[in-house]
Amino acid sequence: MLDGYPRTVDQVHALDAMLAPRNAALDAVILLEADADEVVARLLKRAELEGRADDTEDVIRHRQNVYAEQTAPLIELFSARGILVSVDGLGSVEEVADRIASGLDAQLGRDAVLGR
Repeated sequence: MLDGYPRTVDQVHALDAMLAPRNAALDAVILLEADADEVVARLLKRAELEGRADDTEDVIRHRQNVYAEQTAPLIELFSARGILVSVDGLGSVEEVADRIASGLDAQLGRDAVLGR
């Protein structure tokens, strides 16, 4: 599991190059989908609860723009490889975890998800 990496196409190619000598490759990539305004609202609430003065709406929206420019192109790349698993990222932790497990079941097979 790689959380937040790779974030750019160049990083994907670097990861591919690192895995190739081991005859390894990514089996699945999970895309957590969420409405941009909902993400902003949640991050602003987190900033309020955790005292994160630097997490303003402008900063959060800037991060979303950077994501759209640098990371969103990976969706098409991983989709073309047939390894993209799109999951609705809104809901309780349990609901989202169940969706992730179901998506991985469909992509990899139940035994692979359970580590068998």
